[in-house]
Amino acid sequence: MGQKTSLFFILFFLSMSPLRANDEQQETTNTQDEFSEIRLGISAHDLNSKMEQSHERGMSLNGEYIFASPQNAFFQAIFAPHPHIGASLNSSSGTSIAYAGLTWVIPFQQVWFIDLAWGVAVQNGNIHSETKKKKAYGARVLCHTGGSLGYVLVTNHTVSVKVDHVSNGGLSRQNPGFTDLGLRYGYRF
Repeated sequence: MGQKTSLFFILFFLSMSPLRANDEQQETTNTQDEFSEIRLGISAHDLNSKMEQSHERGMSLNGEYIFASPQNAFFQAIFAPHPHIGASLNSSSGTSIAYAGLTWVIPFQQVWFIDLAWGVAVQNGNIHSETKKKKAYGARVLCHTGGSLGYVLVTNHTVSVKVDHVSNGGLSRQNPGFTDLGLRYGYRF
């Protein structure tokens, strides 16, 4: 993803700032642990620190379901995270993943939110030998972390810029990992 695409994401996201939520939406954002959400998006796949594709090509199509935070003492003690499941499918024969974990939603200024996610992923890439289209990740099951900056457009509808990182966490000698950056639409219910 080049600088023009990155600039587009930033300008698009900032253009959302003038939108204002109605009272019902503002009340919804104050109870962040009581909703479930489905999110769909597209990401540039396997980006390096210069925001260019590193090894694997294509885009990743992402779908994720975030469950309401369980109302029990354990989940409340760890700041009410939402369990999640999802998948990212690569469009060019690169690595795809299925994942599960926990997402912490941090609302601010009534219509903005930050998500922090942690969990595990199962990848369909290579384990020990790299090919032209896929990296070698050293393990089938990997760590999956991510974050996003989001905006509640109107009641129940969100948009967010997200970043995901997948690697084996240094548990294997081979640990190239990959990072995806993209845009997602969400519907809360």
